[in-house]
Amino acid sequence: MDHSQAIWPSIIILSKKDAFSSVQQRSQLNSLLCYSYKPSGATMYQDINLTIDNKIALIEINRPEVLNAIRVQTYQDLIAAFKEADASDDVNVIVLTGAGGKFTAGNDLSDLVAGDDVRQDVMDGVSGIFTTLSRVKKPIIAAVEKVAVGIGTTILLHCDMAFAGANTRFRLPFANLGVSPEGASSMLLTESVGPKIANELLLTGRFFDGSEAEKWNIINKATEDGQALEAAMSVAQDLVKQPLASLITTKQLLNVGNSEVIEEVVTDELEAFALLLQSEDTQARINYLVNSSK
Repeated sequence: MDHSQAIWPSIIILSKKDAFSSVQQRSQLNSLLCYSYKPSGATMYQDINLTIDNKIALIEINRPEVLNAIRVQTYQDLIAAFKEADASDDVNVIVLTGAGGKFTAGNDLSDLVAGDDVRQDVMDGVSGIFTTLSRVKKPIIAAVEKVAVGIGTTILLHCDMAFAGANTRFRLPFANLGVSPEGASSMLLTESVGPKIANELLLTGRFFDGSEAEKWNIINKATEDGQALEAAMSVAQDLVKQPLASLITTKQLLNVGNSEVIEEVVTDELEAFALLLQSEDTQARINYLVNSSK
């Protein structure tokens, strides 16, 4: 395995056969939920799929061979896809999920191996996705299965609703890697789960499951495994029956003033992240994980 396939090794709880079963699973889900429409003139993406049907945009992270680990190209694709969906007259609701029945194993660690300087494109990707999400006007619903590590968990704090399989493995391993939280999670996680639980999750980096995520308001509901996307699509189908102007206005009122604060916290966190990322200890930890995943 080359460096581009380095992910969080500690969450490899799935068989290789399971990791490569995405084509059949996607085919079954597409048949069940009928969202196969690709709008004419829509952007073609390398690391994601964007499909639109019945006013619902489905954004699917599509790197199942590495548990949908997010590299720079993935960030760029996600940013562009969210902007495209938010601007489209064919879209009222956006659903975010991962290919192959998995959400995402987090950042592709090979992108975090620093040379003389921290890669600016990595920082731009992380900053860009959270800034974009804070500005999306339409409702965003996440459907999570199997793994949600690092940004796989923090991105849920920026979604309006989220559903996850009960046995999904969530983790925020920033301290374990030697870096700091990102995605405004130092603020948003505390608001969601309370300071004591936020401290526990961010300082220990321990795993937690769907039932805990539901209890702590990180997700709306823990579903049966394999049913998160169906639950998210069901809610999305209900939302498209509502006037779009009402959905947008309600979301704006619920989040008034949040965008500017979130962007400021994201920037502060990234500055700390970049500083810690250059330390010898952090680079030793990341290089060990990258090399052990070959």
